[in-house]
Amino acid sequence: TFAYKRHFVQTARRVLGVESSANGLILEDGRHVVVGQYAMGLDPVGVEEKWSNASVGELIEFLKDKYAGNHLLVGRDKLDHVKGVRQKLLGYECFLNDNPEFASKTVLIQIALTTAEHNELQVQVMDVVNRINSSFGTIEHQPVVFFHKDIPYSHYLALLSTADAMMITSLRDGMNLTSHEYVLCQREKHSPLILSEFVGTYGAFNGGALGVNPMDTRAIAQAIKDALLMSDEEKLDRWNLLHRQVLINCASSFVSSFVADIESAHAQANSKSPTA
Repeated sequence: TFAYKRHFVQTARRVLGVESSANGLILEDGRHVVVGQYAMGLDPVGVEEKWSNASVGELIEFLKDKYAGNHLLVGRDKLDHVKGVRQKLLGYECFLNDNPEFASKTVLIQIALTTAEHNELQVQVMDVVNRINSSFGTIEHQPVVFFHKDIPYSHYLALLSTADAMMITSLRDGMNLTSHEYVLCQREKHSPLILSEFVGTYGAFNGGALGVNPMDTRAIAQAIKDALLMSDEEKLDRWNLLHRQVLINCASSFVSSFVADIESAHAQANSKSPTA
């Protein structure tokens, strides 16, 4: 992203003492290093092929039937501190406290991938999960469904396709291509994306996502309410913005732009080299 590029150049200047140019750095020996920004993306055709599999369609119908009459929120993150899983749950808890009419008809399915992170975070997260389920759950309804493991990719695609909103509340992240997969899977429902402002893809989505500061619990709660009450027209407009950016910033575009800039930088370096 542009912000990451700017931070890299500023850090090189301050730590290494090198000069900067319009498109990179000038080292002490006079060599010029081009610094570019390249948004990593997905292979939309590959995701489409997997999404079109009959097993995914069957799972979508199963989820629609299982959660009929409910608003379905979805999240899938590594269970480490920077992914903001606890912040997401606190925002959801605030939403239910502020909007009790949603308590019996909203479900958050959170997939938490195992990491080498300390168990302290897992305990903190489960404390919030248990508090929400004990406060708002009934025999017939569980507000949070928490999986501390990954699920098969076909199940994951079906879950993204069925969701009424997806929540990504990372405190800091790279591109986060989970958001891209969600957009590609939402070609029928056009459900909103709630996205942390500190995720690399946020700036590229041009206002298509509902941006939140993951440390602002009440802002997350409001974003959930906005997503669930959003009109079909606004959902479609936002999804079109998101979908366009996912297609533009795909894997092939990443490779072609990166290779083209390497060739250009190499040609410029050769043209400045002294002739034999």
